[in-house]
Amino acid sequence: MEETTGPKARYTTGVLAAFSSPAFGLAALGLPIVAILPPLYAELGMGLSVVGAVFMTARFFDVFTDPVFGVLGDKVQTRWGRRKPAIAAGLPVLCLGVFLLFMPSPPITEAKLLTALLTLYAGWTLVSLAHTAWASELSGDYDQRSRIMGSLQVFGLIGVVTILLIPAVADVVLDNTGMELRTSIMGWTLLASLPLFTAVALIVAPEPRIVPTPRLNWREAWRSLVANRVLRRLLLADLLVGAQGGINGSVHFFFVGHVLLLPESASIFLVVIFLAGLVCVPLFVKLSSRFGKHRTLCFCAFQSSLATASFFVLPAGSFWIAAFAYLMVGVTFGAKDLLMRSIMADVIDLDRVEVGAERSALYYSMLTLTNKAGAALAVGMIYPVLDWVGFDPAGVNDAATLDGVRIVVAATPTLVFLAMAVIMWNFPIDRKRQQQLRATIEARIDIKPD
Repeated sequence: MEETTGPKARYTTGVLAAFSSPAFGLAALGLPIVAILPPLYAELGMGLSVVGAVFMTARFFDVFTDPVFGVLGDKVQTRWGRRKPAIAAGLPVLCLGVFLLFMPSPPITEAKLLTALLTLYAGWTLVSLAHTAWASELSGDYDQRSRIMGSLQVFGLIGVVTILLIPAVADVVLDNTGMELRTSIMGWTLLASLPLFTAVALIVAPEPRIVPTPRLNWREAWRSLVANRVLRRLLLADLLVGAQGGINGSVHFFFVGHVLLLPESASIFLVVIFLAGLVCVPLFVKLSSRFGKHRTLCFCAFQSSLATASFFVLPAGSFWIAAFAYLMVGVTFGAKDLLMRSIMADVIDLDRVEVGAERSALYYSMLTLTNKAGAALAVGMIYPVLDWVGFDPAGVNDAATLDGVRIVVAATPTLVFLAMAVIMWNFPIDRKRQQQLRATIEARIDIKPD
């Protein structure tokens, strides 16, 4: 296939893989921050409420940095492009944050934890925003965008599965491995993969050159965003997805260990979820081409709601029944993010037609912001609730407390997914509408190939 850039670009598998490879490390960061690092710092002596408060505070830092980095990223114009310089600048900051957070040195304090989180989030935001905006600009085709975002999701899920397998491998190879040692191995894996794969993407993958468009002042930019009902609709759905992921991620090890009485299987179940999501990504790319992105996303929500509702009746101590339930949860795990990102690329087209400005990084900053805000709210609320009802992650809990944990894990995501399906069912940008938008954009000659 021909390798081009622009509205009809279609890339070879090799080029697409090179471009997508940084998602390995970028996505692998997400699970430890939600499901592994909070329990680690709790084990190192910080109270559950304190851990929840620090992680929530750091997450809300992105409320400021995401839109700022988005605006600045869209304004950058260099001889090397817009997205590549931003990625190169953010990578060292991200790596420093990984080192500080995954390899904590005593004494463990709230200030040190907050500093490490803020450093990591700043670098992570800069790199991931630029990379996703770059992805949305590689092609203007409705279906090719899903293929590109699907490739990102595949590499991201491979990264997550790799991170999840580290504890199991460490237990086999090393003696006396604890959570602190396992986490440090995760950190070194990220520090090795992030620079390597990022360099491959920067060298191999092309970046379309966007002809400068009229720039809006802050007041005009804000007014146009507030008035964009389609954007608000997508962001609300993404907020719900982020909240669901934050709740289940932050309570997963507690639920499996204390409610299902299968503590040694908690990491295995996560691997099942992500492997199922990885395998099913190509299926949902094809389904989105057949039925449209937003309807496919709604199908994912319905399927996920049924899968998580099964947690109400999962019996304690039954590994295979629980494994099957987590397999069903994982079927659509990778699809929701790739479809959200692909739909956002279409929303950016609408904005480009209406205001005459190209603001990919700003729009993706809002998508990441809502997802992070949802996750932050989840961790910040759920950990204090568990603390309030007397849940002890290192001790014995009564039946009423364990029932409460089960209700949180089962009921919350079921309701959230159903709400997301209602929001997205009649989403106004389908394939026909997106093609009309692209025709208008291409008539303005906004994009030129390298």
